[in-house]
Amino acid sequence: MSTLRAAVLGATGRMGRLVVAEVLTAPDFTLVAAWASRATGQDAGILSGGGAAGLAVCAPGPVAADVVIDFSAPGALVAAMPHLIGRPLVCGTTGLDDSARAALDAHARTAPQVVASNFSAGIAVLTRLVAEAAACLPDYDVEIVELHHRGKRDAPSGTALALGRAAAPDRRPTHGRQGVALRQQAEIGFHAVRLGDVVGEHTVWLAGDGERLQLGHIATDRRTFAAGALRAARHLVERPPGRVALTDLFAGRP
Repeated sequence: MSTLRAAVLGATGRMGRLVVAEVLTAPDFTLVAAWASRATGQDAGILSGGGAAGLAVCAPGPVAADVVIDFSAPGALVAAMPHLIGRPLVCGTTGLDDSARAALDAHARTAPQVVASNFSAGIAVLTRLVAEAAACLPDYDVEIVELHHRGKRDAPSGTALALGRAAAPDRRPTHGRQGVALRQQAEIGFHAVRLGDVVGEHTVWLAGDGERLQLGHIATDRRTFAAGALRAARHLVERPPGRVALTDLFAGRP
């Protein structure tokens, strides 16, 4: 079995540390770089809780990597892009701005790339199911409710927005409801709940007269996102340059 040399961008963040730990324990991966703007010089393995790795956290630079896994921030992604060109990229950074999107578009012309707000295999399946259900029920109301921990800053979540695009890309988003007004069929509603230490829950409702369909996903451990990122990396390195949808990348693959 061949070993993939992985560089992790955003290695000291919440998700980055989990990815580093996952890489260190995966028999088919080798950690060759742990990139971040803080905690530089410290052992990446110790920071991740996975034990000493003998590899220090450092700023992005030239490295012989087969794949880069990114859970950083839009600015950090853009700054590191010169070192990512030509390398397969698994990007889980959220809140992308125009500059980051442009950088990702340029990267996709040089190497395979998958960009997702959630690397759970279950969410990949849910996204496909939501798209199929909405296509079968085009006149049904669509509402999405998401729950996350009290420390999550963006609302609605990137995953909720992605599910909304899968369900009804042409509908007008409505964020929460207040006041006195009738719901419009051309709307898609988003509702964000922030409380406690909830890892992540997403529910998509499709409802017509006399019935409603509920499709949902509950994450109980953030490590599932890190495992999903490695799963994506395994399949991405086989691809030609271009952006690949996570649902396509995971389809029928172990």
